[in-house]
Amino acid sequence: MFYHNLKDLSLAAMAWDNLTNDEKDTLKDLVDVYFAALNNPPEFVIGVGAITYAERQLVLAQGVAL
Repeated sequence: MFYHNLKDLSLAAMAWDNLTNDEKDTLKDLVDVYFAALNNPPEFVIGVGAITYAERQLVLAQGVAL
């Protein structure tokens, strides 16, 4: 599955029992990527910009070129 944003990650987490172990590991890693980016955006990036940055990092972590 491909995740674009926090909503996608949340929906996947709600289906935790239906995920394989590999999918669970991937989801954990991607949640870490998202929140690390959200909590450490580039200097002077705040609010919606920080969310956009976190979403971009999430997509990049899945190997998709923007």
